[in-house]
Amino acid sequence: MANCCDMQEGDLFVCEVCGLELTVKKACACNTDAPEKCTVPLQCCNQDMKKKG
Repeated sequence: MANCCDMQEGDLFVCEVCGLELTVKKACACNTDAPEKCTVPLQCCNQDMKKKG
């Protein structure tokens, strides 16, 4: 499961169903320890996207 607070600049994520690829251009600035941290996973075709490579 890929959450934005775990993504780093240059990471590539792919949808294993349709092949959509997304590259992280700027890392998330949310604090992973804060209660307001991002918690929604990156999804496409109703499945979590996977980090490629």
